[in-house]
Formats: sequence, structure tokens, C-alpha cells
Amino acid sequence: MKKLTVLILALLVVAWSGSMAQTYKVTFKVNMKLELQLGKLTATDKVSARGNFNDWGETEMKDADGDKIYEVQASFDKAKLTDGKTLAFKFFHNGAKATNTGWESIDDRKIDITGDKVLDVLWYDNKGISGEKAVVEFRANMKLPMKQGDLLKTPIPGKVFIAGDFNGWNTSATELTDADNDSIYTATLDTIRSGNTINYKFLYSNKANATVWENDPNKTALILDGTNKVERFFNDVNPNVQLKDGTVSFYVNMSVLEKLKVYNAATDALEVRGGFNGWSNTDKDRSVMLQDFLAPTSWFLPVGFVKAEVPSDNFYKFYVVKKDTAGWTDGWERPLSQGGGNRVFTYKGLPNQETPSVYYDDLHGAFYVPTPVSIKFRVDMKDAFDATKIAVPMKAGDKVFYISEQPLFCKIMGWRDSDNQTYFELTDPDGDKIYEGTLTMKGGGFNAFEYRYAIQRAADKSFTLETAGFGSFAYRVRYIPQTAASKFTQPYTAPLDKWTDKEDKSDQFEKWPAGLSDVRDLDLGVPTKFALDQNYPNPFNPTTTIKFAIPADENVSLKVFNVLGQEVATLVNKQMKAGSYSFDFNASKLSSGVYFYRVEAGSFNATKKMLLLK
Repeated sequence: MKKLTVLILALLVVAWSGSMAQTYKVTFKVNMKLELQLGKLTATDKVSARGNFNDWGETEMKDADGDKIYEVQASFDKAKLTDGKTLAFKFFHNGAKATNTGWESIDDRKIDITGDKVLDVLWYDNKGISGEKAVVEFRANMKLPMKQGDLLKTPIPGKVFIAGDFNGWNTSATELTDADNDSIYTATLDTIRSGNTINYKFLYSNKANATVWENDPNKTALILDGTNKVERFFNDVNPNVQLKDGTVSFYVNMSVLEKLKVYNAATDALEVRGGFNGWSNTDKDRSVMLQDFLAPTSWFLPVGFVKAEVPSDNFYKFYVVKKDTAGWTDGWERPLSQGGGNRVFTYKGLPNQETPSVYYDDLHGAFYVPTPVSIKFRVDMKDAFDATKIAVPMKAGDKVFYISEQPLFCKIMGWRDSDNQTYFELTDPDGDKIYEGTLTMKGGGFNAFEYRYAIQRAADKSFTLETAGFGSFAYRVRYIPQTAASKFTQPYTAPLDKWTDKEDKSDQFEKWPAGLSDVRDLDLGVPTKFALDQNYPNPFNPTTTIKFAIPADENVSLKVFNVLGQEVATLVNKQMKAGSYSFDFNASKLSSGVYFYRVEAGSFNATKKMLLLK
């Protein structure tokens, strides 16, 4: 009996030892560089290996050395594997912007193993960016410009090109062709390395032999290993749209620039440029502004649109052509209302559509600075010292500079308009990483500051600027508070700025000087009759502009009502001088719906309808 018991125990020990021998140790490795670069994953998110080895639970992986390769060693019983040999798994992460709820979108990964194993580094979703040269096929869908009759096949075929940072923005180096006449022009390059996010635009020569570019902002594409297909509609507009003819009139007031003595109507020219004319003055009839001789500081231009998409957003800016370019070579405006970005209107296909009358750069007459005024800027640079938030962190000894992004400001101040300005340095005397400095605007200048910050490296004097791009609010906008026209609060310290790598800086943006009435005199002279214009834009969310005109001094009331006739806002209620005015109405506290705005001035009254869509 004792011998039998010993035999059984021995067999159990052998069986137990055999089961221990069936435990595998497998090291998983995944390269998450692309997910991090795309913003789908952050350094604080969780990356896991999931598979049959852990019953598709989560085995967390770590990036201990910061190389963006996450790894983990997992121990599991052989019995977990399919047929005792096939390891099935996928990688997973819980990033807030993950696609496919964080799972890889590929089929299950499957590997046969017979013991412990260190797996090769795998790219998440098998999408790699090794830095090797990749194949990129560009495909431009040109059906819309062909449908509009602007890009011709015969008798003289128009040519289509792509220009971008990968070819030095050369406008003729990379031609696309349409071999099969399907209106999709193609070109294949094998010189771009994976891992690069390229910027590019399509362009073509039209029936007038003018070059037509796509609108801003630039198109972008992240190039991956292997073969990439980059296909887009020209101007990102689907050709299967409604097209209509129409006329759009543009208006701009140059009174402030004339007062600043930087624009001379007798010698300088003024243009409107946008996607509708190729952002150029090639077609003079659709770009060169006309002076209103009854109001000489006002300029206008009606522009015809032929077979244009309805409705469609169209971008534009005003452009000054100086005879004497000393100190001001860049005539493009940087509208304050857009943080330097493009103006926009929605084309409706009407015979007499009008865009709002604006000031060049949105510089209102009340902003004029007769004598010097100062503003203190402060910027929190803590994120610039943080290696997790900037590619090359700031170091002790590096400098911080204010970079003006308004060419007109540089002209007034006598600064060179460039991205490596060193005219205004901010310093950190107490070591709290909040840099500060005081800037004085010269007399004969204006109250508006459009800017970003730059780091000058002590090691090599190179510059690192905050990201900008071509969209709206690429730059901050600040004002000195005003008690009245040309009356400024002194001394004044602006709200604390924060170094950012975001293109959109609308969270560090001011629309109008605090304390200055929101009712703005448009400086158009004394009108001949009462008027209340339709608000613009309409529909809107959440702000819109209401304009009205009074030919005599009157007590003016401007109110907003809901569909029940209940007053929801009083915008104006005061004595006003004869003139043309605008008011920016912010309806952020109201719910979506139809509203009515009513102006009363003396015996005149008028009501119009507007639609708030949130």
C-alpha cells in the first residue's frame, strides 16, 4: 500500500512538473508613433495587448524609455492557445480620439509558437512610418472646374499641377494628367519619405491662361510606409452640386489707413482677392476695387460669378498694392476679426448679393492712437519647458520674443516684418516661467495687437515659433480698453497668455476693446434716409452683425424679440448722431430659433427676422 501511495505521488509530481513546463512567456511590442502623431493617443492613455492568451482581456503595455514603442511580457498556459500552438491577438488603446473604439482595424494577428518568444516590433494597425521613401499617388478630381467651363480639354487643354512643401511649392514641377478622360488627374511620386505630413494644393491653368489655386487652408496628408493614395476634390467641393450665376459686391473702408498716412488713393491700388479669382489680380475686372467718389475712403467692387456652387463658403481678403513699398511689402490684410485668417461669405447665387462693409484689417477709426500708449504682455511658458508638450523643450538662457503678425503694425512701428523679430523681448525676472514685458504703440498708430510668441535658442540663435497655419485665429488679438474713441486705459496689463502649439488660438482672442461701445460708427458720412439692413450672417451661431442708418440725430432703440413678441435683449437705447452704424449681437445665451430685431429712431421704425442655429 505504501509503495502504491508513493507511486501515485510521484506521478502527480511528474504531471505537475509537466504542466509547469507548458507556461509560455511572450514579449509583445507595438510601435504607437503614428497614433501619437495623429493625436489619437496621448502619453497618459493606456495601451494593451489582448488575445486568446488572456481571454481577450487587457494586459497593459508600457513605454519605459519614451521611444513610443510599448511592450510587455505576458506569461500564460499553453492551453490558452488555439490547438495548443496558435497565438491570436490584437493591440488596443483607450485614447479619446481612437478609431474602431481603440481596437486595431486589421484581422486578428496569428502566430504559431512552441515556447517562450520575443515578438518583433509591430506597427499599430500595420501602419508604419519608418522614414523610408514611400510611393504616393496624387489624384485630383477636377470635375467641378470642368463642369464650370473653366478647365478645358479642347481646343487648348488646361494643365493641372500639384505644389507643396515636398517640391518647394514649385507650380510647374509636378504635373498631373488624365490619361483615361475621367476628369481625375493623377501623378505618382516615390521621393517623399514616410512619417512626413505634407502640405499641398492643386492648381490649374484656366481658359484665360491664368493660374487658379485652391483656397486656403492647405491640404495635408500624412505619408505612411508603402503605397499611399491621396485623392481629393478640387477645393474640396463635390462636383454634384447646384450651380448658379450671380453677382457679389465687396466693400471696404480705408479711412484709418489714410489717417495713418500709409495708404494714398492717388498712387496706391486696392484689390479684393479670393478663391473666386485665383487669389490674384490676373483678372482686373474681378479684383481691382473702385473708389466711391461720394465717400472717397470707401471702395467697392461687384464681381460676377458663373456657375458657382450654391450655397458655398467663399474666402477672400483685401490687398493693398503700394507704389512705395518701403517698410510695407506684404499688402495682404490680417483681419482682426478672424485672428489674421480669411474673411468668408456664403454665395447664394443672387443677382445683387452684398458682403458686409468692413475696414481694412478691421481697424476702426476709434482705434486711432494720437499719442503713445502702452500695454503689458505676460505669457506662461511652462509648457514650453515640458518635454511632453514640445519637441525641443525651452532651456535656461533661451529668450522669448513677441512676433507681430500684422504687416501694417510693423510698418507703423518701424519693424521688419519677419518671423524672427527681436524688437520686443519678454523676460522672467523672478523665475516663475511667466515672461513679461511692456510694449509702447507710437503716436499716430492704432490700438490692436495681433501676434504670437517665439523662442530664440541660446545655443544657436535659431527660432521656434508657436504653430500658426492658415486658418482663422492663427494669431492672438488683444486691445487696450477704451473709454471712448482714441481714449485708452493707462496703465494696462493684458490677460495672461499661454504658450501653445495649437493652430487655433481663439481661446486667447478679443473681439473688441473692452469699454468701447459695441455700436460702431461706420464713418460712411451722413446717410440720406433711414435704413435697417438684414443681419449678416443669417442664419448665425452665435454672433451676427446688425447695421442701421439714421439721417438725423435721434434717440435710437434697437431690440430683439422672440416669436411670442417677448423682448429678449436691448442692444441700443440712447441718443445718437446722424450716421451709419453696426452692432455685433451675441446670442450665446439664447436657444435656437427665429428672432426679430427692431429699430426705432424718431418716427422711423423697422423690423427684420433672423435665425439662430446652434
